[in-house]
Formats: sequence, C-alpha cells, structure tokens
Amino acid sequence: MTRIALLLACGAALAGCASLPGPRSLTLSPTEIERQIEADLGAAFELFKGLDVRRPEIALMPVSERLQLTWTVRVPDGPAGVPLGVAVSLAGKPALNAARTGIKLTQVTVEDVRLTGVPALFNLGLAQLGERKGASLPDLPLLTLTPEQLTRRQVAYAATGVTVTFTGLRVDLEPK
Repeated sequence: MTRIALLLACGAALAGCASLPGPRSLTLSPTEIERQIEADLGAAFELFKGLDVRRPEIALMPVSERLQLTWTVRVPDGPAGVPLGVAVSLAGKPALNAARTGIKLTQVTVEDVRLTGVPALFNLGLAQLGERKGASLPDLPLLTLTPEQLTRRQVAYAATGVTVTFTGLRVDLEPK
C-alpha cells in the first residue's frame, strides 16, 4: 500500500514539473490600459501641440462585454480666459486583432460628445455634435500586447481571447 502511495506521489510530482509555468491569462487594469493607449498613441498626441490632451479614461462594462473610452481635449487659453474643451466617449467590444498581438474595439459607437467651457448661449450652434451620439464607427485598434506580457519564464504565449471583467480586460493565453 505504501508503495502505491509513493508511486502516485512521484507521478503527481512529475506531472507538476511537466506543466507549463505561469498563469493562463493576464488581466490589464483600466490604469494599465490607459497607459498603454497613451504610449501607443504618443506620436499622434504630438500633433496636438498647444492643446491639453488627456489619456483616455476607461470604463469597464462587463455585463455588456464592452469598454468605454472618454477622451478630453482642452484649449488652455480659451476666450475670456476660460479653458474650452471637448469630451468624446466611445464604446466598443474588445477583440483580438488578426495577428493575436493586440486588442481592437469592434462594434464601436459614439456614446457622448460634450463641450466644456462654452456658455449655454453660444452652445446653440454646436448642437450638431450631440447628433453624433449613437453613430457607428469602424473597428479601432486599442492597444498592442508587448512581448513581455506574452512571455512567462522564457515560454512564449499567444493570446486566444479577451473578456471584459469587473477588474479589467482578461486576455486568455496558450503556449505557442
């Protein structure tokens, strides 16, 4: 009886050594997503010199499997010293790109467009912006998965799926 128990214990130990190291998924928090988008779009933000462009604010919508991004752009020296700005909110369903090296937003819609710093009297002519709500947009690249994120203990992994959770985006992994 002891011999069978010893063989089973040795078999379990060998099976544990044979399995691949590391977790089978990684979770990107909203803050990490914001930072990666800012890093990926850093060159594009350079085009807006003189404007205060904030990295997008991320809102997770796990029930509908969607992600909302809100960009705010401000002109620091608006008329009468009041900063003017526009905030645009987009929402979409995250999915892996064709190469499985990044995440894109599909089924993208404009959720909200708001002007800030504009008195209500002058806002009458800008009502067309509000008409853009609900408009569909083409798929948008969201972020690139770095090689460091896809490597665990010198084993390369490939992304196989992406899910919106209450804590962030969970990217499922499998060994290459």
